[in-house]
Order: sequence, then structure tokens, then C-alpha cells
Amino acid sequence: MTATIALIMCGGKGTRMQSRTEKPMTELAGEYFIERILLALQGSGRFERILAAVSPNTPETRNFVRSTGGLETIDTLGAGYSQDLSTVLKKLAPAKVLVMPSDLPLLTVAIAQEIMDKLEDVGVPAASIAVEKSFVEDLGVTPSITFGNLCHSGITLFDTAQVKGEIRESYIIMNRTEIALNVNTKREKEIAQSLVKCANDLSSDKCL
Repeated sequence: MTATIALIMCGGKGTRMQSRTEKPMTELAGEYFIERILLALQGSGRFERILAAVSPNTPETRNFVRSTGGLETIDTLGAGYSQDLSTVLKKLAPAKVLVMPSDLPLLTVAIAQEIMDKLEDVGVPAASIAVEKSFVEDLGVTPSITFGNLCHSGITLFDTAQVKGEIRESYIIMNRTEIALNVNTKREKEIAQSLVKCANDLSSDKCL
């Protein structure tokens, strides 16, 4: 049986955050982004291995990951998302690899399980999660990667045994706040903080 690996992409410069802190090491509710995502993926029970793709851009992230249990690092050049991802996928073949950005700190165990339920039996080289553009905008967020009325979440399940040449993705829509809120800016972090605070307020009915 082909192994299933979770790969968290942590090698970018994260310039839109306008912070000296590496984006995966940004704190939300007392935990780092990378830490929150790791806990969700571990808790899902769906992965044989969980890796963080790091680069010279993210030395603090590399050190943190290596100090924790249950998460491995894999080095990239930090040459760009697509190039780094292609290099890593070749190294991990022939596994199935769930690629997850490091800017989804609202990810939960239940959402991670739902993602795999929807993607793992699609049977194509690349199956991705998309969110309706209007859903993202209703959160007060400006979508970054759009096509038509959809936004790419950055989450894709690759069957590396089938990945050859140009890859055409299949998309499954999941309008979930935990997926729609990619935290790339200070404003988006503020939105994430308000949602976490709201979720902890048992008297509120407008939370996650």
C-alpha cells in the first residue's frame, strides 16, 4: 500500500507579513502556526509521516521542527514555491503527498480528516481543495490565488506515482473558514485572532 505523507511548505520568505518573524513561527493564541498545523495533522491519524519543507529563508522554523517529535524536515533551496515543491515531490515518490501551506493556523483535526476523506479516493495525479471566492471575501480577506469564482487553498493531494510532465488539477470545493483564511498579512492575522477568541467564547454563535 502506498504511504501517505503530509508535507507542510515552510520555505518561503513571507514578506507580506511585514515581520522579522518567519511566518511558520508566527504565534496565534500561544502557539506557532507550524505547531498548530502539526497538531491537527497528527491528530487526524491519516499520515505515516509528516514533514516540513524548510529552506535558508526559515532557519528558526528548521530548528523548532527538529526540536519537536513527530515532524521531520526536508531541505529545499528556497528558490520559489513551485520549484521547491517539484524537487521535494520527486524525493518522496512514490508516496501520496498532501501538500499543506504553513499559513493555515486555524486547521483542526476534524478539518484535516475531512480533507483526506474528500481527496484520497479521487484517483487523479493532483486533487486540490478550492474555496468559493465570495466565501473568502465575506471573511474580510482578499483572495490571493483565484480562477473564475474559486480560490485555491494551497492544499493538494499528489499521487507522485502518477505525476508526469504538466499536471492538470481536479478541484473539490470546501467552504470552511479554517481553509479559507490563509494568513499572509497582519490584517489576516487579526482576523484569525478574532476568530480564535470568538471560538473560545461559549456565549457567541458567530464563531468557527
